[in-house]
Amino acid sequence: MHKLFNSNSPIGVFDSGIGGLTVVKNIIAKMPNENIIYFGDIARLPYGTKSVETIKKFAEQTVKFLLKQNTKAIVIACNTIASVATDTIKTLANEIPVIDILSSGSRAGAFASKNNNIGIIATPTTINSNAYPIAIKKLNKEIHIFSQACELFVPFIEAGITHHKALELIAKDYLQPLKTHNIDTLILGCSHYPLIKDTISSIMGKDVEIIDPAITVSEELFYTLEKNHNLNLQQKVPTYNFYVTDKPIHFQKIGEKFLHRSMEKLEIVNLTE
Repeated sequence: MHKLFNSNSPIGVFDSGIGGLTVVKNIIAKMPNENIIYFGDIARLPYGTKSVETIKKFAEQTVKFLLKQNTKAIVIACNTIASVATDTIKTLANEIPVIDILSSGSRAGAFASKNNNIGIIATPTTINSNAYPIAIKKLNKEIHIFSQACELFVPFIEAGITHHKALELIAKDYLQPLKTHNIDTLILGCSHYPLIKDTISSIMGKDVEIIDPAITVSEELFYTLEKNHNLNLQQKVPTYNFYVTDKPIHFQKIGEKFLHRSMEKLEIVNLTE
């Protein structure tokens, strides 16, 4: 049974690692009064190369942890999880709204494209799930979708390498096939990828609109909370709690640099206990 929550309860955001902080950053910008709990399963990443059964098990453990924190909404900031476990998470969350980054990104991409040619870059699991094409086709059957798995991006980003010649060469190799399909829209189908958006954009060129689902999922969260009369209207200083399963120093160093704020409340938790 879930605890009762109210408008002052925190928003729960989770990802396999540091990438979901791109969502946190946008939530803070959009809703500065909101309390946030972030969970990064660093010990078990990357999720993008794991089996569907394993990802679902990890997601269930994380969501149960977040529900114990009296969250009023849950944001799936990981496209890989969203692609295979959203229904499972919604069942666990029960009356608590669940906003997933994949659905938000799909809608934004479908409405942004003018020539109906959309590119998607994501982890192998997300690409293999076919979740983005299915979601986009429901919105517009005329859209042509070209997908590319970018397996090496997450390890680079988790290591704090977001500007490097090696990363640029790998990105060119991944993105070149998409450039041959005359796409006018590219969806960043992994929450880590906005951290290397400049590199991706420079390779794709100015005529390709880059869709960052971390922005659109934050907007959807705002409208959901507003509709449910659950926005935090208190003028108190919000609290940001960060939980990880490993490497807090590494996470803190990169996270503070990206969020431009200190992570005063950072803890290691073990979900298997």
